[in-house]
This record gives sequence, C-alpha cells and structure tokens, in this order.
Amino acid sequence: EFQASPDAWVLKGSIDVSYLLPEFRNDDDVPPLRRYPLMNETSPDQWKIYLSEMEATLNRLLTFKFNGQTLPHIYHYPGFSIDNPILPEDLDDIAFIHIEINVMPVEGEGELRLHWNDDLEAELIVVVDPNKDILPLSALTGESVPLLTQDATGHTENPDVSPLWSWLLSGFQHVIPKGLDHILFIIGIFLAAPRLSPILGQSLLFTLAHSITLTCAVMGWLNFPTTYVEILIAASIAWIGIENLWLKKVGKSRIILIFAFGLIHGLGFASVLGDILVNVPTDKQVLPLVGFNIGVEIAQVTILVVAWLLIRPFKAKVKRIQFIGSILIAAAGGFWMIERIGTL
Repeated sequence: EFQASPDAWVLKGSIDVSYLLPEFRNDDDVPPLRRYPLMNETSPDQWKIYLSEMEATLNRLLTFKFNGQTLPHIYHYPGFSIDNPILPEDLDDIAFIHIEINVMPVEGEGELRLHWNDDLEAELIVVVDPNKDILPLSALTGESVPLLTQDATGHTENPDVSPLWSWLLSGFQHVIPKGLDHILFIIGIFLAAPRLSPILGQSLLFTLAHSITLTCAVMGWLNFPTTYVEILIAASIAWIGIENLWLKKVGKSRIILIFAFGLIHGLGFASVLGDILVNVPTDKQVLPLVGFNIGVEIAQVTILVVAWLLIRPFKAKVKRIQFIGSILIAAAGGFWMIERIGTL
C-alpha cells in the first residue's frame, strides 16, 4: 500500500524474508524460510545480516523516481525488534515481516513512480491510498507504477492512470511470453482445424471456461492443489497433441474437451493471480479479474492469428505441419507431465 502525506511518502507491505535473501533466490528446491524453529531461533547478530541482505536486495528491486530522478529511501520494520524477533502470524508458516519504506517528499511539479526491477518474473501490486476507492495497480518485471502527481504548490493527487490497462498487460504477458504450456495448448487446438473463424470461437469458449475457475479460485470458492493442477495442464497438452493425430473433424466432443481443459487451465492461472491478489480487498478484485482474462484472450487471439498467417503460404504442406506439430506438442506435454509427477 502507498500513502502520501506532507511529511512522508510511505510504501507499506509484508515480505517473505527468504524471497529477499540472495542465498535462497533462484533456488526452487529450497522452501521458504520457516518461522519455527529456524527464524524465531535466529540470533540478533544473524538477524542483522538478514536485514542487511534484505535491504540490499530491495535497493536493487525497487527504485523511486520523481521526474526521472532517483530518490533515497529508508526502511522500517513495525512491531519487529532484532533482540526479540517475533514474526507476524501468516499463512503456511512462511517467514513474513512487515515493512515500511519511507521516501522524503521533494518540492516541485512532477510524478512519483515506483520501478520494479526483479529478475524472478514476479509481479508487484500496489494499492495507492487504501482509504480511497482506487483499484490496485500491477507492474511486471522492468515496468513501473505511478504513485502520485504533484503540482508546483506541493499539492499531491493520485495518479491519473487506468488500472484496467495494467491488468490487461498482466494477463497478456502471463501467456506471451511466460506461458509456454498455454501457448502450446492453443497451437494444439489450432492444428486440429487451422482456419481462423472456427478457431477464434474455440478460443473464446476456452477463455470462458478458464474465467469461471479462475474467478472461483481467486474468490476462495474453489481450492485445488497447484501441483496436481500443473500435472493436469501438462496432460491436457499431451492429449490435445495425441488426439490431433487421428481427429478427422472438430465436433461436439472436441468442443466439450476444450471447455473442460479450459476449466483446468483456469485453476493454473488462479495459482498465479491468487498469490498476486492475496492481500487485495475482495471488492477490488473484480477489475483485475476482468482485465487479466481479457489480456489472456488477446494473447490467445494473437497466437492464433500469427499461427494462421505463418501456415497460409504452406497450404500444400498443412497435413505434414499438423502431424509434426501435434507430435511435438504431445511430446512436450508428456515430458512436463512426467517431470511434474516427479515433484510429488
């Protein structure tokens, strides 16, 4: 959350200690640090090291800029003392710590932006002035969010920005370029009948299906273990590729299958969006859900149009392209399924 006053510009939130420690970043085999017994038995001297490492990482990840000029900031940890390091209760026993990042206000007319420079493809969500009816803003790696605008007299206002655009971009980028498995699934249903008109209808049906489960999961009405969802997604890719090898015509059974697999893929998106929106009030989650889904659909249409344009010059070889492409998609899905089963 970001709040502005005449005396301070403050970013508040909670962070996972392990996410910011260099020795644990980029290592999927190391689980998040646990409060019990490791973190609550950490010595004051070790906590000094942890906080120093955390702040060094934050300095790299977060940059506050006013009219392009980088501003210094100071860290505070409300309710936390190195001599008595009790961490707040939270889900999954993860080592969360509350944090406040204070930026000294500067004079003059301009815009304050927060730049997100992460290298783990994480998404930064900021609620600007939580006391007002302002929807959360999203920033992907390498992007920024506007926090406030200020006139020459020092009067500040909330940024004039469309939250919908940031969520459209989020949904799009979670497919292109991040969602290789999703891309292969879309190409798989395209290869069964590589014509633009019917395939766009199937894409819309697929989006409708994953919108249902995505919404239900994010709102907390539906819960399914992420590992099993990822296995089912891989299986759906493998099945689409295999079925293409004998499918002669896209009929009702294929349409039903696309809808069913869309429900599964929606649970996969929910594991991403649910983590992103976990601290966003429920009444402010509607626009992110709508924007994210529209962004996903735009990405799917982009994939289909590009695939259609690429295949048009090779009409004489469409059958061969369908056959080889389907085998490759089935192989990729099968590989991912085996790999993900191995993580159980």
